[in-house]
Amino acid sequence: MVDQIIQKGDLVFRLSPTQEKFVYSDAHVCLFVGPMGEGKTWAGVAGVIAHAARCGRPIRGALIRDTHQNIKISTAPDIIEMLGNKVKFMDDYKKMIIHSNPRVEIDCFGIDDAASLSKLQGPQYAVIWLEEPAPIEERANAGLPRSVFELAIARASRQAGTVLRVQITQNPADEDHWTEELAHEPRVMERDPDTGAEIIKEVFRIPYGENTKLNALSRAANRAAFKNDPGKFARYVQGVAAPVQKGKKVTPEYNRDIHLAKNELPIVPGAVGIRGYDGWHDPVCIIAQLIPPGKLWFHAVLTGDGIGIKQLIEQQVLPLLQTPKYKETALDWRDMGDPTMATPDQSNTQVSAAKEINELLKTRFEKGATRWPQRINPVKTGLTTLCTDGTPQILISPTAWPLHRALNGGWHFKTDNSGNIIGTLPAKNNVFDHIGNCFAYIVSTVFSFRAKKNLKYSQASRIAKQKRFASSYGGRRPGQAAMGGRR
Repeated sequence: MVDQIIQKGDLVFRLSPTQEKFVYSDAHVCLFVGPMGEGKTWAGVAGVIAHAARCGRPIRGALIRDTHQNIKISTAPDIIEMLGNKVKFMDDYKKMIIHSNPRVEIDCFGIDDAASLSKLQGPQYAVIWLEEPAPIEERANAGLPRSVFELAIARASRQAGTVLRVQITQNPADEDHWTEELAHEPRVMERDPDTGAEIIKEVFRIPYGENTKLNALSRAANRAAFKNDPGKFARYVQGVAAPVQKGKKVTPEYNRDIHLAKNELPIVPGAVGIRGYDGWHDPVCIIAQLIPPGKLWFHAVLTGDGIGIKQLIEQQVLPLLQTPKYKETALDWRDMGDPTMATPDQSNTQVSAAKEINELLKTRFEKGATRWPQRINPVKTGLTTLCTDGTPQILISPTAWPLHRALNGGWHFKTDNSGNIIGTLPAKNNVFDHIGNCFAYIVSTVFSFRAKKNLKYSQASRIAKQKRFASSYGGRRPGQAAMGGRR
């Protein structure tokens, strides 16, 4: 593809198609994700300058990495190489001035400890740029926590006469990282109930090889560096999120290319809504729909930590159902889940999690299957079944990203050093076990499973029973009536 030439005053940027979409996006939160060498920092600089032009006035902003040292040795040299004498760093690389028109002034700092967050609380910013929030190696103080992103949204709309922009440039992360969760959350992040104002998010994934300026030797070097590490090869060469595998998958039948929708699934009017639950003190609620002809679409996963099912419903389920996506489409609901939730509380026999669900949601709780085979067999069948229209029976919206993570390996069996499965049930006490079980309760309740009878065994049993009957009939004692008759 021919690079697009973008000129701002006497600054000229050559942008690839994906870079151009990112730079000129009007979304309030923009994520730019891609392999090594595909021009993420270049796009980030151009995005900041274009935002100043969008605001029509000089702007202030912030550039944030995990450490200030990484800005000095990595980001700053790249920006100087790009902009030359149009950029100036001061105060030990803590301040950056871009002499564009309009002018851009950027505070540069790292989040080296919790106290660093206070740096975001004072200045009035129009843009905040988070660079490489996902670390190359998981270790203490590496990368940026989600709390920095959340605070950035609040602070990047403070400069008078400007509009909000938070931009993230990064290599793909592990699937567990918060940036991947963010990327798959709904495009409308928030809507003000009084004014209708919306916070919009867009994700731009630059494909491998789109940057025509990266020489072939650099690409070969990246492949050589990470060829023995599948996770890093996926992130830094292929440009995709790396799955995190522990033990053996409970659902090896799950296939991301088949079961994970490319775009957010809509709520289908008239289709039955499903709310599934896994209880106790780390409860889960999964929102789904039963779509004709016999399909399950999964829309959202809500989880709690150290709370009860009542708090989960009040704090997360009910607010979600009041959002326009659900509220504007009247649905009939079925509620189902862990059968132990119908057991009365030890301290009060009049209280149970199922009763709380019934009262809060005006519904009737359906108890799921108790035995493991009755839960897992419908799941495996559902994941390998196509409907009459040729589409998968089970489809997951990107907005239900935690369910994808569970089925893609997070829900797992423990294994020994030889890779053999330990025990007959998945590993306990982790969020993916709760999500996986909740998913299984839904699937096994909606698509109840009955094992096929062994016809060969049934015929043999029937013949043996007939022989026993004939033997007993032919050998009855004198005067004894036939079976069923009187003596």
